[in-house]
Amino acid sequence: MRELLIEYDKIDQFDLNLASILVPDSDSKIFYLVLLLSRAVRSQHSCLPLERIDKDDPFNLALTEYGKKQSPFTSDDDFCALLQAHQSVGEQQPLRLFAKHLYFARYDDYEREFVEAVKARNALFTNFDLTELGNLLSHYFKDSGALDWQKVACAVACLKRFCIISGGPGTGKTTTVTKLLAILQSLYSKVPLKVQLVAPTGKAAARLSESIAGAKQHLNIDSQIAKHIPDTAQTLHRLLGVIHLSNKFRHNRQNPLDVDLVILDEASMVDLAMLAKLFDALPSHARVILLGDKDQLSSVDTGNVLSDLCRPLTLGVDHNYTPETAKALAQLLNMPMNAAKPTSYELNDNLAYLQVSHRFKTDSGIGRLAKAVNSNDLDALNEVYHSNSADLMFSSLETDFKGFIDRAAEHYSVYLKAIRNGDSIRNIHLAFANYQVLCATRVGPYGTNELNMKIEKQLGQQQLIKRTGNFYIGMPIMISENNYQLNLFNGDIGIIIEDENGRLMASFIDDQGAERVISTTRLPQFDTVYAMTIHKSQGSEFKHVAMLLPVNSPVLNRQLVYTGITRAKESFELVSLAGGLERAMARTVSRYSGLYARFQRNER
Repeated sequence: MRELLIEYDKIDQFDLNLASILVPDSDSKIFYLVLLLSRAVRSQHSCLPLERIDKDDPFNLALTEYGKKQSPFTSDDDFCALLQAHQSVGEQQPLRLFAKHLYFARYDDYEREFVEAVKARNALFTNFDLTELGNLLSHYFKDSGALDWQKVACAVACLKRFCIISGGPGTGKTTTVTKLLAILQSLYSKVPLKVQLVAPTGKAAARLSESIAGAKQHLNIDSQIAKHIPDTAQTLHRLLGVIHLSNKFRHNRQNPLDVDLVILDEASMVDLAMLAKLFDALPSHARVILLGDKDQLSSVDTGNVLSDLCRPLTLGVDHNYTPETAKALAQLLNMPMNAAKPTSYELNDNLAYLQVSHRFKTDSGIGRLAKAVNSNDLDALNEVYHSNSADLMFSSLETDFKGFIDRAAEHYSVYLKAIRNGDSIRNIHLAFANYQVLCATRVGPYGTNELNMKIEKQLGQQQLIKRTGNFYIGMPIMISENNYQLNLFNGDIGIIIEDENGRLMASFIDDQGAERVISTTRLPQFDTVYAMTIHKSQGSEFKHVAMLLPVNSPVLNRQLVYTGITRAKESFELVSLAGGLERAMARTVSRYSGLYARFQRNER
């Protein structure tokens, strides 16, 4: 069996080596379970659900020419019993079992520590005067007579020390949080809360800073309260304090952060390990609010935490709270609240779901397209196709690919002209961020590698750029590896400019909004970024977006295209072969974890 798996390239050498260390007997069924677990973890699952294993063909060989089943298992195998009896499985062992899920100890620890930290916060009672809290909610939210889910989210976040606020683009997550901060700082006016705003990337941190600073200006917040609302966010890595040449951080359980409230934006991008390390570094009393879109792409590393925790939220269905919380919300909102049926899910009352987009009007093409994709509604998609929305454009890769390259070059000419005109680094970066080409993959005829070359060639032919070496004035780059000494991180965007001495330098806007210039000789690994992958675009917004979709790429899925569409604020162009979007919509990606089970009452 082992040789067959190698022959058909169904396992990695790393999986074999690891399984051989943990289970030297390669004929053991446990050996093959470890192979499956290792493969699952490399696919960003945190565990292996034993009940989902196909006992007839666990490695998806689908071989019939051998005339017999190719599996190390039998239909009556009891995996839990086999594992419980094995010496490598147990509390102090490298393998763990939880709720019929097999884990490597590290990921079991991450899940368990995160869950324990959240449950500990839920156990702490929030002793606010509900009349005072209700008056503050009424001050910041106008009474429209209808249920305002932003107001509900603020109320829930005040009642709970852990809260998740999920919502799609334009649903007002940062506006809601700014009002929430004003309310909380009013409630704690005698001793204001120490607040930290964080995001997983520099781009996302800068956008959060800009959004909250803008919201503070437009909201009627008392000046004494406003000064205690921070409008500068930072990355998670900066908050926790990176230890050079290590995956550990300065702040942890032994050296906790001095903070009362952490607001983490773009939480869908944060992997299980990073979230566990964040909670490990927080004092026990600290409040935590996670912001994000549960329907976006999962993190690039292990886990899909936000989606796991938001499982009770269903698109288009109001989320109801348990009777106790519904009663408190009804008093705070001064209107009746429907109560949910009894639920075993312990985080039911910690969730808030924003469902009304304030960015996209009801006739917005981008908003309607995103909703159709997210709900896999082909009828709604067909209506969008025929709506002639001014903010949408649909182009064919077969007949209009050259036209698309011309249009991309025209968009990018704006920031290049800003460089020629001697504009500031900030204005150059703002001009570049107005438009972005997104691709599903790096390789292939419609991947980022090919698109960057074609757009660069077109700009050269139009004499907008002049490439004479590895760098040229106006070259846009994206950092592809973390460099803590330079404070440059994977996903940071730079633009090559010329300094006063004629030297080529890489310019950046950091997560604090400051301009930085670094010699090209010191740069870590990077890619040209006229086109970037949809994965790399998470946490960013652009006025205008063009997204290319091939038909048969195995990476295409609903979450991917939904994420790409929702990067656009004003206009969106889909460049695809016929049927590309529909095929992507039909595929959805899920990751296995035990988080939802761990938040079930009486789960063992």
